[in-house]
Amino acid sequence: MKDNTITLKDKNGEKKDYRILLDIEDTTNKVNYVIYTDDEINDKGETVCYASTYVRSAKGNMTKLKPVIMKEEFDFIEKILGSLEEKE
Repeated sequence: MKDNTITLKDKNGEKKDYRILLDIEDTTNKVNYVIYTDDEINDKGETVCYASTYVRSAKGNMTKLKPVIMKEEFDFIEKILGSLEEKE
């Protein structure tokens, strides 16, 4: 991770830069989440966002990114995003 971006492989296996929107730690469950985007806009005019869990290395890097798949995790992330929208 550098300059608030991460580089990941897309669906086609090609490297792509994504802008990090949020880096969240769920202190209750000891899980780190990153929410990121490639700034693609969907049919509804909304920015497409992705969420993954990760492990932070001793050097502070994000490692072992895995997609968020559990409903409880999505609920946690949506709660955080909802609270941010309320502040705007």
